[in-house]
Amino acid sequence: MNKKIISRCFIGGAILIIACPFVSEYVFHIRPKYILQSIGIRYVLDEHWFFVAGGFIMVAAALQLPFKEEEAWHCACGYDLSYANQKSKQCPECGEETQLEWSAVPGTYSRKTTRRLYWAIFLFFGSLTTFGIGVLVKILES
Repeated sequence: MNKKIISRCFIGGAILIIACPFVSEYVFHIRPKYILQSIGIRYVLDEHWFFVAGGFIMVAAALQLPFKEEEAWHCACGYDLSYANQKSKQCPECGEETQLEWSAVPGTYSRKTTRRLYWAIFLFFGSLTTFGIGVLVKILES
């Protein structure tokens, strides 16, 4: 399974963990704990749902690493594509179709890798914010 799909699943899970209890508690004025206890499920996330969601977002940020993975200087077969014809979409060694993502200057990140780096930084700060909200809620409740 692709790391991008797994990362999106973790982000979706974090959004659901934050949104569902928030909507049920502050919009419908029903605590999720009482709904799940009525059907026999012990609700563990009553006070810790921000921490769990922050952990999910942190895992999604960690899945964005390594950043140079999708830069197309080498084919999957190991052939060095740096001297290949840039107009060709196929590897000269194995014939597999490749998507060449060249950086403007050697030693810099390509556009895809740069976007992925910014996304990982955004997710990292989002997880820290979620942890911070969880700590703030914990302090205000006690």
